[in-house]
Amino acid sequence: MSDERPIRVAAIGCGQFMRQQHLQTIARSRRLRLQALVDLDAARLAEVAARYEPVRQTTRWGEVVADSEVDVVVVGVRPEYHPQIARAALEAGKPVYVEKPLAPTPEECRAIGELARRRGLSVAVGFNRRFAPATVRLREAFRAAGAPASIYYRISDDERIRPPDQSWKNEDRLLIEAVHIFDLLAYLLGSEPVRLYARESRPNEALACLDYADGSRAALLSSPHGSLAQPKEHLEAALGRGAIEMDDFVEFRSYGMPEMPSTECYAGRAYDGCDNGHVEAFARRGLAALGELRGRYARAAEDAGVLNNHADPAAWARFRELLGEPPLPQINYASDKGWAAALEHFCRAAADGKVPENATAIDGLRATACAVAARHSIETGQVVELDPSSWR
Repeated sequence: MSDERPIRVAAIGCGQFMRQQHLQTIARSRRLRLQALVDLDAARLAEVAARYEPVRQTTRWGEVVADSEVDVVVVGVRPEYHPQIARAALEAGKPVYVEKPLAPTPEECRAIGELARRRGLSVAVGFNRRFAPATVRLREAFRAAGAPASIYYRISDDERIRPPDQSWKNEDRLLIEAVHIFDLLAYLLGSEPVRLYARESRPNEALACLDYADGSRAALLSSPHGSLAQPKEHLEAALGRGAIEMDDFVEFRSYGMPEMPSTECYAGRAYDGCDNGHVEAFARRGLAALGELRGRYARAAEDAGVLNNHADPAAWARFRELLGEPPLPQINYASDKGWAAALEHFCRAAADGKVPENATAIDGLRATACAVAARHSIETGQVVELDPSSWR
């Protein structure tokens, strides 16, 4: 396929994430085209289609994955539907980009990977953090220092900020959120996890300790009880020489590593219809600018009453008013965590017959296996031995 020919993308799902991430990426791309848009909610589908103008729209995803006019399928629906849609796309001869987790169980992940191999097709899992500018620098630092490394990673949020229609995202943070970090840690270290122990302080709040084959160790805190005013993600690592820190993919800092910048800041991601002043503010002032933005967002949520009753429509209406006009972006989307680069790269590589550099079905299997092992460890109080050969 030449660079002049559009890549025709089918987007399955019109929820918040798809509207604010993948559909905007497709609309801004010089090469990607929204060939088909799917959602089971006909009213929501009509509203989103009016904005992004797909060639066709339908509530029947099966018709779309079989459509000869579709080159790549992008799946962004609830995780329990990922395996069925991914397999159907592969059976129809389509490369498929599936949001995380690839599937709720290792067995389902493995089946998707095996089908993709048999069909000679690419599967990518939406572990977009691999494509974040901050991750590029992190990986350079880990490679420069060598193994072993000791890592602490926190991914925390305030679960009260999710409206009722997104409450499913709070059901299992290990599978819905922590899989991102299970993947990122393996990617940064270039090593496989071999042992895992996890405990919960409160429901859905887990601390997991992982051992890696190269002698590295990581502690991962995943919590729904954080503050909106705090950066959602934080990494710090003691390396073979020196140390590094990273906050929410906005700022990287190094200590005792002269070949690394002492501080590096990264621009934010812009959104349609939003106040995008954060984009350049992040690039100039990094963590300080992020703190200011998150503080404004947290005060609006508190003043609107969302944090006291997130099921109250009036509180959400007031919250939207307090976010201004144009509004601040959804706070966890303000940083550039690689969403656009990951999707664009996959579509171009898959359409041009190249091997994408995205996370593969194997990576998706590893991350889901870690999430399932962490849940098992919590339930039994035992260390779980991991077998990397089971996902290789």
